[in-house]
Amino acid sequence: MAEVIHLGGSISCGRLYLDDLDFDMPGGQHVSVKKTFKPDGRPGHDTANLIARHRGRYHLLGLFCRPGMKVLDFPCGSGYAAQLLEAQGIIYEGRDFDEPTLEYARHMYSGPKSRFNFGDLTKPELATGNYDLIGCLEGIEHINQGFQLPAIEAFWQALKPGGILVISSPENSSGESSPGRDNQWHEWELNKNDFMVLLASVFEAKNVELITLREVLHTGVMSTCFYAVCRKSI
Repeated sequence: MAEVIHLGGSISCGRLYLDDLDFDMPGGQHVSVKKTFKPDGRPGHDTANLIARHRGRYHLLGLFCRPGMKVLDFPCGSGYAAQLLEAQGIIYEGRDFDEPTLEYARHMYSGPKSRFNFGDLTKPELATGNYDLIGCLEGIEHINQGFQLPAIEAFWQALKPGGILVISSPENSSGESSPGRDNQWHEWELNKNDFMVLLASVFEAKNVELITLREVLHTGVMSTCFYAVCRKSI
């Protein structure tokens, strides 16, 4: 009997899947995906809020999309951004390290101008000067502190001159940069100063614009998240 991999369907999965899907992996494993946050008896979790916030981040990325641009979404998770951004006429590439989730993305969202490849933020391995726009949304906090600077350097190297990086980072609730206190999946959360220092050490400080957003999470908890728009000099 083939191994069965179960994804989604619960707040504990750590990823957002918008639709149910069953499929087989190239290696023979069967994958059963359930739409994330189906009712599981847990009070206080607002699914609509969760989906709206995740989609909203990609609408920010969409502000910088233009027809024909090569756009990298890293990490791409379940790949729904490809569908959100396709109307912009971009050439989309999503990268993620989780192979079953990548295969889900390929089944759901691949198209003539959308593709999905393996990618690990701790070892980005990106071609030089290949992208007009890179989105790293819900990403940098998922890798250890020692990998964060090399990841930003890899993004800078992968951008074309004049290219843009849009990146988010949640603030640690302690106010200090440290492992996540409220999210088990966050290996290293940055405070505002450390996030800016990290970005300005690679992109010139004058080319980094920072937005601070306070929002209520799907759990009802107030959270602060930083969004930065970083432009590579021409």
